Amino acid sequence: MMKKWDSIVAEKYCIGVVDGTHESPKQVDFGKHLITSRHITGGRLCLDKAYMISESDFNKINKRSKVDKWDVLITMIGTVGEVLLIDFPPDFAIKNLGLFKCGTELKAKWLLYYLKSRLGKEQIGLLLNGSTQEYISLQDLRDLKIPLPDGHTMSAIVEVLSSLDDKIDLLHRQNKTLESLAETMFRQWFIEEAKEDWEF
Repeated sequence: MMKKWDSIVAEKYCIGVVDGTHESPKQVDFGKHLITSRHITGGRLCLDKAYMISESDFNKINKRSKVDKWDVLITMIGTVGEVLLIDFPPDFAIKNLGLFKCGTELKAKWLLYYLKSRLGKEQIGLLLNGSTQEYISLQDLRDLKIPLPDGHTMSAIVEVLSSLDDKIDLLHRQNKTLESLAETMFRQWFIEEAKEDWEF
């Protein structure tokens, strides 16, 4: 018979649970990126449309909510519940994003996979506020109940899911390569080497 897992609130599971700035720092031409909910989609970070803020504003925000490797970000306003694992040395500040400071790769990945799971999404869905624009409060993020198996079980599950993620990522990159190759071949065959006597 499978042992029932215990649970722990996110505030105790993590080193800390905070959120980014609620202010709108002035945009500058050169500086550090400011990340919001719109820059996290499908578990990926898109910096293309993120604007720059000054070094002083960057440092001010980071006194409150510095992002480190093995943190987990979650969108709090609008499209709530998009998550991002920080598995790289980050160099940006955050606005209106929840920040789970996990401290280790294992804890960060376990939290990520739980938040992406059906149970995790259902729990977040029950905590949504707002009628015109949905949001989740910082206190609700701190109070999230995280299932907590023993260390061996947690490690084994994370290892399997990480392996699947790696395979999915590889397939995505292969698809992009094939799409780029097809576009290049189409341009070469039908535009650059098109014959004048061809009919359309």
